[in-house]
Amino acid sequence: MQVGRGGLVGELAKCAMADRGFPKDGDPEAVRQRLRVGQAEGDMFEALDEAELDWLSY
Repeated sequence: MQVGRGGLVGELAKCAMADRGFPKDGDPEAVRQRLRVGQAEGDMFEALDEAELDWLSY
């Protein structure tokens, strides 16, 4: 749903779509673990933090 979103969250969404092992229904910690395993850059962790804050605000 966030693929069309700009910024880091949109980039994270694009990465999630491209990664067949991405925990799309996982909690933020599962996503962080996947990012660690994939040796993602720091920007992706920042995007996850931003997305998590947005999610928690609902």
